[in-house]
Amino acid sequence: MEAPRVPRTNKPQNRRKVKTGCLTCNISKAPSKPKDKRPTALSNTIVLSQLQGVAGKSHIIGFEYFRKYTVNKLPGVFESGFWNSLVFQACVEDPAVLHAATALGAAHKNEEAISLVEYNQAIQHLRRHLNRLDNDALRLSLITCMIFACLELLRGGFKTGHAHLSNGMQLLREIQTRQGITSLDGPIILRTHPQSVEDALVEVFSRLNIQAMLFGQVSNHHIFVSEPAPHGPKYNIPSNFQNHTEARKHLDSLINGVYNLTQQGRNILHNQRQVSEQLYRWKEELDIALIRWLEAFNSSQKGLLANLTPRKMYRTPLLRLYHTMATIMAATSLRGTDEMIFDSYNSNFEALLRQATELWDMMHNAYLAFKKLTGYEMPAIFFTADMGFIPPLYYTVAKCRQPNLRRMAIEILMSAPHREGAWSGPLVARMARHIMAIEEDGIYEELDITPTYRLEQSKLPVVPPFLRFNDISVSLPERSGGKAILFCNRYRGRGEWITDNQEFEVALEESVSSRIWDSDATAYFARLWNGQN
Repeated sequence: MEAPRVPRTNKPQNRRKVKTGCLTCNISKAPSKPKDKRPTALSNTIVLSQLQGVAGKSHIIGFEYFRKYTVNKLPGVFESGFWNSLVFQACVEDPAVLHAATALGAAHKNEEAISLVEYNQAIQHLRRHLNRLDNDALRLSLITCMIFACLELLRGGFKTGHAHLSNGMQLLREIQTRQGITSLDGPIILRTHPQSVEDALVEVFSRLNIQAMLFGQVSNHHIFVSEPAPHGPKYNIPSNFQNHTEARKHLDSLINGVYNLTQQGRNILHNQRQVSEQLYRWKEELDIALIRWLEAFNSSQKGLLANLTPRKMYRTPLLRLYHTMATIMAATSLRGTDEMIFDSYNSNFEALLRQATELWDMMHNAYLAFKKLTGYEMPAIFFTADMGFIPPLYYTVAKCRQPNLRRMAIEILMSAPHREGAWSGPLVARMARHIMAIEEDGIYEELDITPTYRLEQSKLPVVPPFLRFNDISVSLPERSGGKAILFCNRYRGRGEWITDNQEFEVALEESVSSRIWDSDATAYFARLWNGQN
């Protein structure tokens, strides 16, 4: 891993380079039985007293920002055992985690110089684990790895952030293999009811991994929601969900399954082989499971909508949005080269955009109400490590060729003032415009196309099959300010593929928050967000 760049100052700078590569991957791993303990919240007084002995007041403020605001924003609209409990427990136990958390809080507060110092301190302490062989060292390294991944993504270190993510997922699989939960070539298991520290780690890594997959980042990690290790792709959906988190875990498993099925279908296509009966059965299982998930979700609404807090009110519409996207993905997963099939799902895309618009209106109205109530303006760029409505909108632009719907998706993306992992609304909108312009090839130039989530009945030209992209992936730059590359593949028949590459800049202002809050504002937001006011 490479240490972050030092901001230019008049003082001499330390140019010593840090060893590249993810430190967590260099730890020797010896089998040992994990401790049977759940993450528990510890007193932050202990953490602050530790910081006071080794850091100045400004560094303590960085941790306080992390504690009061960052940990409430990173998980998005869902609580997280990792961010709300496990991280603070680890901060008490290990200085590497403490310095990493302080670095992330300082970066979130735009205190780059402090963040740099704390980041390098975390790396130095993390190296001390390299000679340890126990599982505790590996757990602490994985916690630090996730914090580093979020820190890099927040600062615009895209490739390093995704490297941390990929390495962490691989180590989680190895841990579960040693524990007999899965095998080295099997899926990572996300338990419905957490039983160990590893379960909290699996949950937070899996969310960020799914987000990366939806933007074309290839992943070899299949995730199942299960108690025992499954034998084959079976999705057991309960008749009702006890809470939104349980519903989300099952939906995450289905989205992950759809992605992996699509990847296998794509590999078969490129190798010019026939789709097996096993894959068709897998698709049928996913289709049925998605129907059962929606039935269970609908029957659970009375309980899910009880005792809503500002944070909880977004969960039902967000999960419905992802279910709509997953349904389209599953239905088209074994399409081969037939991109025209997506025209049959324009009504589904219409529903998706309606859901996204309603969710965005809820967010915008809540922001206006918060500003009126408190007088505070929220930071110009929100950052979350969880999935929001950006991935479904990107999927709509990539696969829905109906021009009104497509332009509506881009319009919503342009108005989104936040980032989800590496992806901001304006950045994804710029990618979307490149994709749309190449595919449409000017066929709508003379027409007045109105962005709307309501299907237009007028007869508009249809994007022909030979212009449609079958696969789209994006390679982000090393750092913000560089150029990203879109790789768009078209099938031209007889086994021939053509790739269109498009470069576009990733601007700095889309990667770093440009407004900070004082301590009173951060504390008030946390209480209000969690329904404590």
